[in-house]
Amino acid sequence: MTRTSDPTNELADLYAFLSGVLADPPDETAVERLSAEQLPRQASPQALDTGYQLLDKWRARVDDPEEEATELNRVHTRLFVGPRPRMQIHESWYADDYLGEPLAAVKSSYRDLGIRPSTELREEADHAAVELAALEILARGGNDEYRRAFLQAHGWWLRELARDIQEMIDNPFYEGVGWLLEGVFQADTYLLGLDPDDLSPGYGQLSTNGE
Repeated sequence: MTRTSDPTNELADLYAFLSGVLADPPDETAVERLSAEQLPRQASPQALDTGYQLLDKWRARVDDPEEEATELNRVHTRLFVGPRPRMQIHESWYADDYLGEPLAAVKSSYRDLGIRPSTELREEADHAAVELAALEILARGGNDEYRRAFLQAHGWWLRELARDIQEMIDNPFYEGVGWLLEGVFQADTYLLGLDPDDLSPGYGQLSTNGE
């Protein structure tokens, strides 16, 4: 999450971070690295700034990385894994068609856009971690039209997901993750000229030419 002079690379770094921590909780090595990493002192939009402040709050309380990794594993499991997770972070769940048409649609989008999310991700194709990894790939590839097309078709639920994460848990790390997710969504839609309020499920053919 190191800041650069290239906003698209910064977005890619954030997408990568968020994908990683939604797929798996940070282990001891990752906790040690994150607790020592320099975070931006100010960020825009406000949601990003709030997210970084919460991560700072979390870092200040990390005394034992191994113990903190165990705690984050507990929180992550309770939130996202279960056996009775508090949240299902799948696009198809938010579309009230769990593992149905939206899952097939996002798989089709990956094929249409030439995206091959990492095989290290075990989650279904419509899981937030996989979709954020896809957005990272598109950001690093520098093709704004492809990223815009993906967000137009599949970005509609990310703001609601972010706010659910913010509200579901009293833990500064994952609360910060929720704010960072909202912030990166706001920043990327602004950069791409998209109105978040106009996004809706788009399960037809992707448009990559602005139509």
